[in-house]
Amino acid sequence: MPSNPITPAANTTGGSTWLQTDPLNFSHTINGADRVYERISEVPELKIPFPGVWEVSYNARPMLAVTSSANALFVHTAIFKNGAVIPGSEAVTGIQSPAHGSQNTAGQTFLHTFAAGDVVTLHGFRIGQAGTAAVASNSDGRTGVMAHWVAPGF
Repeated sequence: MPSNPITPAANTTGGSTWLQTDPLNFSHTINGADRVYERISEVPELKIPFPGVWEVSYNARPMLAVTSSANALFVHTAIFKNGAVIPGSEAVTGIQSPAHGSQNTAGQTFLHTFAAGDVVTLHGFRIGQAGTAAVASNSDGRTGVMAHWVAPGF
């Protein structure tokens, strides 16, 4: 893996500017209580180099090991800006047995206005305690965060 986990191509005058995490290899078990966010610390933060509207896209590879067929287990992910969730960035993957089967949104793409220096991070929580919930990334399926500068403002 490259020594820099973030691939920047910053152009402070605008144009084709993006930030993204390099391919990552990790497994992050989410052990907390239901609906309590924790940072997926293996995914490096992205620091926004200049203000404007950015298109943010992320994908998360949830892993679920359900140990009881009569329960539900979900992994919920979201993008945070400076430690607070960005509404509209939420995604969920999970299984509810027997009635609802599986549900999956594994990532989102959205537009958001950022200031220079804002910090973007990936967070997640679990819903259900019926097994193991994790977010992973390897060559079988990647987790990553990307941001592309779109315009100076709405």
